[in-house]
Amino acid sequence: MPPDFPAQLLRWVEEGALAKAIEAARRELPNFEGEERGRVLLALSTACWNSGDNLDALRAAVSAGDAFRSCRSLTGVCDAMIRIAASLRSAGDHASAVTTLERAEEVARDIDDPQRLAAVLRNVGVCCSLVERHQQALSCLTETCTLLEPGGSPYDRHVARLSLNNARNRRAMSLPEASDERRAELQALLGDWQELVAQTGAAGLATLQVMAMGNHAITLRQCGRHDEAIVELQALLERYRAFGMRPNEGLCFCEIGRCFEAQRRHADARESYLRAIEILKDGGTLSDLQDATDGLSRVEEAAGHFKAALDALKEVRSIERRKSDEAAASTMAQRELRIELARLTSTWARQATLDPLTGLGNRRALDLWMSDSLPRVEQGEPITLLLLDLDHFKQVNDRFGHGVGDEVLRRVAGLIQQNCRSADLAVRYGGEEFVLALFGVAHEAATDVAHRLRASVEAEAWGVVAEGLKVSVSIGVAAAFEAVDGAALLTLADRRLYSAKLGGRNQVVTAG
Repeated sequence: MPPDFPAQLLRWVEEGALAKAIEAARRELPNFEGEERGRVLLALSTACWNSGDNLDALRAAVSAGDAFRSCRSLTGVCDAMIRIAASLRSAGDHASAVTTLERAEEVARDIDDPQRLAAVLRNVGVCCSLVERHQQALSCLTETCTLLEPGGSPYDRHVARLSLNNARNRRAMSLPEASDERRAELQALLGDWQELVAQTGAAGLATLQVMAMGNHAITLRQCGRHDEAIVELQALLERYRAFGMRPNEGLCFCEIGRCFEAQRRHADARESYLRAIEILKDGGTLSDLQDATDGLSRVEEAAGHFKAALDALKEVRSIERRKSDEAAASTMAQRELRIELARLTSTWARQATLDPLTGLGNRRALDLWMSDSLPRVEQGEPITLLLLDLDHFKQVNDRFGHGVGDEVLRRVAGLIQQNCRSADLAVRYGGEEFVLALFGVAHEAATDVAHRLRASVEAEAWGVVAEGLKVSVSIGVAAAFEAVDGAALLTLADRRLYSAKLGGRNQVVTAG
């Protein structure tokens, strides 16, 4: 096995050896744990996705997310979400892909990772552009380019620019055909495409350069500069063949046909459309094949070849029926993916609100609980927060070690959990701070809970954990009727906790 097996899997994917990568990943997966297991699963997901198996790609990506969560690798979790979104997008479910990417964006911003945030935002931008949410697409892709400018790789920077220019083109083509805004935007894009062609060429990124050249030529046609577009498109044909980009070659012939058709060169247009159809029948999408066949019908009719025009039009109708069948199958595939994603991530979603060390809720769980519970305060339901902080916890870690410190946190969490009913919520708020949110408990009764909890922590047999270990907690208590919202309630509890600390620790403060 290579020293970096996940990287080897990705190299096989890049070389097109998809079956080899998938078989090797599945064979060796049991030999990996933790973060390395997550990386193998991500590579497996990528291989499955490239082979067109969106369902297995989704399963591998979700399993990768589980592996990364188990070892608390948020960067890995973010990468897994990006792969999940890729599977959803490939199945045409752009809405679910965007929802997944928005969750990934939260993670990327939390861990302050500009490169991963850029990857997330680029994918969000592409999805939004495809569903014609143009302003959101442009905003995301512009931020992507900004994030990548200081430290992104040349490849990532130029891919982001390519995606941004494509989004700008889609927006421009959505504008009224004769509008000045559309003409101005397309004209500006010509210069940007030329700049990208030069930059990708200088960076040695030949495939990206060819893609930028193709987009420049198409924009020339959209601007009505057909002679220039024909010259560039014809020159591109050889490049597409050299790179094995067969569908692009078919699209290129279709674009040439459109230019000739606009110039009323019907015989040349007919020849170009026929070449496009020949290629796209083997390797293109039905939509592209339909466009080429529709173009052929138009030029046959314009040339007076009415039978040939009718035959081509019948083929267009046949393609439309096939597209309808494919759309129905795609809808079913999207539904299957959503159901599978919901099934696979039900545990993951629960884990997203859990603290892995103590098993209590985390801040996200508290936010969700508060949003559900606080509105009921107006109906007379009491809510009280107990904010706990372990006294001198740094000294515990320094004297006894972090292993003992973790065990202390787990035991305190257990004591808190013993005072938590099904309607309440126990949370590790951060570090050595905990929250016990009590629902339907009057302020006086909640104060009694706080005193019992303080006493139970002090009375715990800490010497079993480490000889000479003593642990106590300070607690601030605040009731919802004392605050205007959740943030103010937490602030009030925190202020009272601070008073407990100043007053000598190991005590409860309920007022002041």
